[in-house]
Amino acid sequence: MIEYLETTFDKFIFKVKIGNYYSENDLWMNIEKRVATVGVTDYLQKSSGDVAFLEPSAPGCDIKEGDKLGELETMKVTIELQSPVNGRIVETNRELEAHPELINSDPFGAGWICRIELADPEGEKSRLLQAEAYMELMKGKIEREAV
Repeated sequence: MIEYLETTFDKFIFKVKIGNYYSENDLWMNIEKRVATVGVTDYLQKSSGDVAFLEPSAPGCDIKEGDKLGELETMKVTIELQSPVNGRIVETNRELEAHPELINSDPFGAGWICRIELADPEGEKSRLLQAEAYMELMKGKIEREAV
């Protein structure tokens, strides 16, 4: 079974994990029951550069779609990560405090950022993108940046 969709641009291979949900602002979610594990996409981590620091929002915070989920600092830019869903942050990836480079080396695994207990899991899923739709969105972003 194919686990990832892939596209190549220049010397870069961009992956989109099948089975995850995606936001238009380049975050992925793996939703199990009422909890979404959230991370940055392969595209975002490659286009932003090496991650130097992540400051996530604190566990226990209620969060709405578009609220600040955290701040990602790379060698090139600082990015405010916006929550793709509504809910409550129940956990942050403490491993990233000492090893923020996990976001670059394993964005769909050990580089996850936080877990959010969803207010309405089915409603959230209906507003998010499937892997195929995100792949098309990502290809458009790559093409625009190349110009």
